[in-house]
Amino acid sequence: MERPDDALSVSRNVTGRAQARGAPQVDRLADFLGRQTDLGGTIVDLRLDETRRKSGASSGTQVFDLKLRDARGREFERRLVFRYDLGGAFFFQYNLLDQHRVMKVVKQAGFPCPTVLWLDADGDVAGAPGLFMEFVDAPAPAGQPFAEGPLVEAAPAARRAMILESVRTFARLHKLSPAELDLGFLDRRGRGDHFIDRELDWSARELLNSIPEGFGGARRAYYDAARGDLLKVRDHLTNYAPRHRAPELTHGDTNLSNFMYRGEKVAVLLDWELCHIGLGEADLGYCLAGNDHFLHLLPPMDGVPSTDEMAQAYRAERGKLEDWDYCQLLGEWRLAVYQAMAFSRLPETMAHLEETYWAHARERLARFVSL
Repeated sequence: MERPDDALSVSRNVTGRAQARGAPQVDRLADFLGRQTDLGGTIVDLRLDETRRKSGASSGTQVFDLKLRDARGREFERRLVFRYDLGGAFFFQYNLLDQHRVMKVVKQAGFPCPTVLWLDADGDVAGAPGLFMEFVDAPAPAGQPFAEGPLVEAAPAARRAMILESVRTFARLHKLSPAELDLGFLDRRGRGDHFIDRELDWSARELLNSIPEGFGGARRAYYDAARGDLLKVRDHLTNYAPRHRAPELTHGDTNLSNFMYRGEKVAVLLDWELCHIGLGEADLGYCLAGNDHFLHLLPPMDGVPSTDEMAQAYRAERGKLEDWDYCQLLGEWRLAVYQAMAFSRLPETMAHLEETYWAHARERLARFVSL
């Protein structure tokens, strides 16, 4: 029988496997930073924060503290974050350079995004591209946001306010114009003539790279069935895509594990590697699917808004909620694809949990498509 702590164990295993690669070397960090003319001073000391990360499966992240000395001899400290490509450890189409460009643009547009600083495009620090960001002084998110972290620690009324503010936050993102922000480079993400087709293609290729034909050994039949169902939903989404829609800037990973809060307000929305030109309402569908996923195996939790409440908050902030059935399914499908990819990496001792979560995801998809 599954227990509530199984949900936390699964989350920590997924994060831990992605972060198994060692931390960046201090001397390489110091060498790269020492070449930045706007660092603010000369490096006196650099210390890595070795605290275990509670979230993140697709990139390496290292927090560190700098002690600097300015031109007048005064010493001060600066806390920074280095985020780096793990070489396809999760997404093989991972593009950190595009993330850097997107984050700079949306931050300049006034959106609550981490402040990006320098880009290590050549991989001098970690052997693969990386970017530096200002540290966000707010409680760290958790990979399982309903088992530990800020949302769990909040009172039910505050939890409800935090989640609804997250919805309003990404609804504001969808008001931004991709054309005015000069984000045309995102059009090369995925293949296809229409932006919806390109996102479906991008996610499907990730699925087929992680769970290809013949994958799974003794559990091959399980993976064949799961892959087949996910591709069937992909085909449905392709056939019924609302191609009349204008392209919108979409975050792509609006799980509550990617929000940092100060009180009941959103401090920043993290993890922009899945940002794409798509349908804004799909971010709401993805967030709702994530809530359902995270609450699976956990006891009921007060203060989590209903689907209708979150949809109403989105519509009130955005001014519209269109093609909602389609966008709900699109969000569900994208989350199910990435869940299947992540859980296929779990150890054999967790196979029963993988299958339990997949059965739940399949039930959610079957509300929209006959499987």
